[in-house]
Amino acid sequence: MTPLAGAYAEKPFWWDDAGQQALPEQRPPDSADAVIIGGGYTGVVAGWELARRGQVAVVLEQEHLGFGASTRNGGMVLPGFKAGLQTLLRKFGERGLALARYSLDAVGLVERTIAQQGIDCGYQPSGHLELAYRPSHAAALKASLPAQARVFGDRVRFLERDQLEAEIGSSAYHGGLLVEIGGGLQPAKYHAGLVRAARRAGAIICERTPATGLTRLPGGGFQVVTPGGSVSAAHVLLATNGYTTGLVPAIQRRVLPVGSYLIATEPLEPALARTLSPRGRMFFDTKNFLYYWRLLEDHRMLFGGRASFAPTTVARARDWLYKAMLRVHPQLGGVRVTHAWGGRLGFSLDRLPHIGRIDGITYALAYCGTGVAMATAFGRQAAAFISGEPLPAFLTMDFPPVPLYRGTPWFLPAVGLYYQWRDAMS
Repeated sequence: MTPLAGAYAEKPFWWDDAGQQALPEQRPPDSADAVIIGGGYTGVVAGWELARRGQVAVVLEQEHLGFGASTRNGGMVLPGFKAGLQTLLRKFGERGLALARYSLDAVGLVERTIAQQGIDCGYQPSGHLELAYRPSHAAALKASLPAQARVFGDRVRFLERDQLEAEIGSSAYHGGLLVEIGGGLQPAKYHAGLVRAARRAGAIICERTPATGLTRLPGGGFQVVTPGGSVSAAHVLLATNGYTTGLVPAIQRRVLPVGSYLIATEPLEPALARTLSPRGRMFFDTKNFLYYWRLLEDHRMLFGGRASFAPTTVARARDWLYKAMLRVHPQLGGVRVTHAWGGRLGFSLDRLPHIGRIDGITYALAYCGTGVAMATAFGRQAAAFISGEPLPAFLTMDFPPVPLYRGTPWFLPAVGLYYQWRDAMS
């Protein structure tokens, strides 16, 4: 049984201190240069950049601002992709290397945005440590070091198992790849800072305003229907990631919603916290069903992951995560949980984010769990694309539909069993 704090809540820990100001109720205008569907990082940054360029940009969010993954994630600002650098290089060659470097630039963009806009989100540039779940994984990480150095230079190194003690208070892993780039932030405060910047620039942000219909206009452009009225616009950007609906079926068929869950503990004793994470790194391991975790500024442990792709509840996920946390850090036995929550990630078939255009609709989504940096970058990139600038060639890749998927991912439990088998056999 998971020990729970008296004030235990099944909601994102970040929401307790989000810094998000309630927006005045706003009806969408009748026309705009661009309508952006989705008010997370991508949509807000795109609206901000378009407004900065002098265009009328309307951001529609069907729930309250920050309802989705932008304020539910673990707050890790990381370079790289779920597919992995070796996969990128094998499939795409130099284009893959350009993609990896783009993700590195995305981390820099987040850091500059925080600094230039004065966003108080507790950003700590602590770097991250990818931990080898199996000895074979350690060998693969070590073998990848020359390729990693082509992206990260001298800020990446491999740690043998006996070197991990200086980085993490756990004996569960067989080595690790340390990248001293990126770090952690309070994601809801970061999102709130982006919203403030977008509104200052003139973006029109309408929360609790779902897009319920989308039609192409005879003379060009689109009409987006909302409960508060319709908006005509030359461009539409779909920025809904794991919350993508059937509004544009051709895009929905390419983005799978996959659940992820997190728990936050009560604050730990500072001495214990220092033994668990002496340098405050962002941690994640090499499993397909990976764990990801970090210490927060007040010494809470934040621990996330998923046991399977089968439907579950927050309570069941919480209990599984607590047991998983103790497998990594048995020192935390008896520590109480104050928050547990979940959210949906957007996954693509090739485990890469995608930006482009289908049937005239621009899209930027499918971050596969690495979205804080990439969603920020893709928001700006999508605005430039809408403004007439071509996409970099390395971003113009095929965006494959998911076979047999039409909005109900009935096959995900079977896919999950396959990845569980791979984790067990690797």
